[in-house]
Amino acid sequence: MSPPPKASKAKASKAKALVEGPAPKAGVAPVVLLFGTEPAPMSARVAALRAAVLVPGMEAFNHERFEGRELDSLSPVLEACAQLPMMAEHRLVELSDPELVGKGRGGGGKAVLDALVDYTKAPNPTTVLLLVSSGIDGRSRLVTAAKKAGIVERFEPIKKDADAVGFVLEEAARIGARIDRATANELVQLTGTGLSDLVHALERASLHAGQGQPVTQADLDAVVSHTREAVIFELTDAVGMGDAPRALQVLAHLFHESSQPEIGQANAVLSMLIRQVRLVFSARMAGRGHGAIEAVTGVPPFVARKLAGQAQRFDEARLRRAYAGLARFDRDLKGGAHSVVKAPYLALQRYILDVCAALPDTAART
Repeated sequence: MSPPPKASKAKASKAKALVEGPAPKAGVAPVVLLFGTEPAPMSARVAALRAAVLVPGMEAFNHERFEGRELDSLSPVLEACAQLPMMAEHRLVELSDPELVGKGRGGGGKAVLDALVDYTKAPNPTTVLLLVSSGIDGRSRLVTAAKKAGIVERFEPIKKDADAVGFVLEEAARIGARIDRATANELVQLTGTGLSDLVHALERASLHAGQGQPVTQADLDAVVSHTREAVIFELTDAVGMGDAPRALQVLAHLFHESSQPEIGQANAVLSMLIRQVRLVFSARMAGRGHGAIEAVTGVPPFVARKLAGQAQRFDEARLRRAYAGLARFDRDLKGGAHSVVKAPYLALQRYILDVCAALPDTAART
């Protein structure tokens, strides 16, 4: 994770491709790796792959699913991959969170990674091995090996609000919902730029509006929770002001309300915290003028005003400490550090307490 520069450009059309999946390649790839922090488009892609690979009525013979956190070794997966399909051209073997195989049982780690990389070098041509992960590092050898053997797709949030608004408009057209640009912008401000959150929020608001009716502010108020407000502003404010109790309260609310697994929610919270610290850092460097902040960050005027207030609460040293803490958490989460992947919620709590100088070993140093 690099130092906090300007937000990079992310096109809405690219985000749309993530939800629908890229154009299928000729034939069936023997290895498919889907990874990132956006569960909704990943789930849609998995469903599409199942429909493309499995012959209806033969799923019980040609489809096996494994959870990495429940496996002591990779042997059951490799044995499943070695079997021949029955009355079909291909079998489908799914492995979720491959980086967690054997973790906490005295195994896993490099041995599992080596076994998967070796398999990708000579995969069974009649088996499609589908790997799905919310915590794997994009720089992993497995990602590189999977690219050579088949298909790799990454699912991450959009970085800029304007692109997120474009994505909402395109998604609305895809599902047959009606929403204007101003309401789409408000949806982004309430929900954030995560693809999964935007898709789910748009669907709820569209259902509330009724078939054929445009989504309005009243629909957003009725069914779209202020997720972004809680995470980006309340949580960041509390951490920046050293208010550990309030920060932990907001964090607990986020995890309680989320339907994602803990590691997926931790990734989502981490992504939003990183984005906000980057925005506040950019606002701090740009100065107090709202126009300068708008130019640097690409956010609307009312968001620039909020960022200016946020930036006044931080000095540069404090921002760098906060960002360094997020970089360590990001490394541990994607690198499979046992204490983080087994209890990501507790790890986030510790990060907050550390930044707020609420731990006995950090208060003396702050």
